[in-house]
Amino acid sequence: MFQILVSGIAACLLGLALTCVVRKVAPQFGLVDQPDGHRKLHRSATSLGGGIAVFLAALIVTVVSMAWYGGWLDLSWERQRMLLGLAIAGLAIVVVGALDDRFGIRGRQKLFAQVVIALILVGFGVNIQNVQIFSWRLELGSAGILFTVFWLLGAMNAINLLDGIDGLATTVGLILTTAIAAMAISIGRMEIALVATVFACSLAGFLCLNFPPASIFLGDAGSMLIGLVVGTLAIESSLKGPGTVLLAAPLAIWTIPILDSLAAILRRKLTGRSIYTTDRAHFHHRLMDRWKCNRKSLAFAALCCAITSFAGLGSVILNNDLIALITCVALLALLISFRIFGHAEFRLAANRFSSMGNSLLTPFWNKQGSTHHSSVRLQGSRKWEILWESLVEWAEKMNLSELRLDLNLPLVQEGYYASWKQSGRSEADREWRFTLPLVVSGNRIGTLFVVAERSQDTAAQDLETLLCLLEPFEVNLNKIAEEISTSPASVPAADSKSISPILPSLSLAEKTG
Repeated sequence: MFQILVSGIAACLLGLALTCVVRKVAPQFGLVDQPDGHRKLHRSATSLGGGIAVFLAALIVTVVSMAWYGGWLDLSWERQRMLLGLAIAGLAIVVVGALDDRFGIRGRQKLFAQVVIALILVGFGVNIQNVQIFSWRLELGSAGILFTVFWLLGAMNAINLLDGIDGLATTVGLILTTAIAAMAISIGRMEIALVATVFACSLAGFLCLNFPPASIFLGDAGSMLIGLVVGTLAIESSLKGPGTVLLAAPLAIWTIPILDSLAAILRRKLTGRSIYTTDRAHFHHRLMDRWKCNRKSLAFAALCCAITSFAGLGSVILNNDLIALITCVALLALLISFRIFGHAEFRLAANRFSSMGNSLLTPFWNKQGSTHHSSVRLQGSRKWEILWESLVEWAEKMNLSELRLDLNLPLVQEGYYASWKQSGRSEADREWRFTLPLVVSGNRIGTLFVVAERSQDTAAQDLETLLCLLEPFEVNLNKIAEEISTSPASVPAADSKSISPILPSLSLAEKTG
């Protein structure tokens, strides 16, 4: 334990020193994060490359400690090989991340690189062959390689998605690696405890300059490195036997990153967006919406991670997976019920299941003309439903089959999704579909999707019907979007009096009065 403590102190000091150096030289290599006024809202250009400093500090201290305390650790070849693989994979992910920070890499290219790096770790012995939760044991066999790669990919990208406010990814990584170090000590894996402690302390040194207001960022090199290291060490610290992972503990430790990633995927898939679409509806964005303070948001996120990490540690020490399960489910329920995070995604999923249930349970002879209508405020407080209700009334009068509206305004943290559908309204081979990107001041803020039956003699007449909808709709949409973009903090939520009717006969003031 004394050796681990000394190594941790050395890693913290070296991490701080290297961070100071990287912060100074990073701009000379173009490693600078510029605010863009859309998604990156920090006040001024900030150095990137914190991940390089963390990696070098952790690697140097770990190598020196292993050489100095080699006899104390008494590592087998298999464990030495795993640590060597982690070092090589860590170097590779830092290089990929640094290139992405400097030049930008397409999502698919980065994913391919992550798969290759995960396979490097598998080749060096990191492989989940079996998983066990409660008393259930699942033999993965050759599928274990796929499961391991999937786990590592999820780990790298989950932390990357969380890296959205000053100090968050660093703090989460510090808490998770500290919990892993304690888990490793409890099962006698002292080399894992050493690596986890050194990495956590390297992050602590970096956090001194990354704490809000940050003067240097991790960059993709750092966030993906944290995910890779924590994902690998979580596997190794949860081994019950050769290749057998007690799954409850690592899942508990990863609850918040996993929840954030799953919510993002669910939110984007259920609204018809690409999973690569950026938004400001992640866990940390919700916290910032609520408290308007980086440090308060960081403290709450750290508290949540600490709770789940202690639950994972307790499940290992007490050999009771229920501790992890109950704690994580209770935390998730609290986050959703108090509308802190996950409630919008929960409503989207509930609406989708409700629609599917109605479709399955309604007799086919009663489906003609039946309507399903749902709307979810994903983020913000603007009264987009007023605009949506006018669209629905127009759709009903024009006998449309389906209508969907998806709004995403990251800059002002507004999001809204609504759908309306009439069953049995048209035959599939007579339908026309129209997808309109909604653009305000050169920025795309959403999508309008329309389905209707060919009811006119010519396509031009059908399009004329559509234009009756689009022209007043876009005027109203531009009015609202430009108002809140100009002064999001002071302009009140748009009400019915500020929106012109879409139909000449439709007065929104009368509808909502």
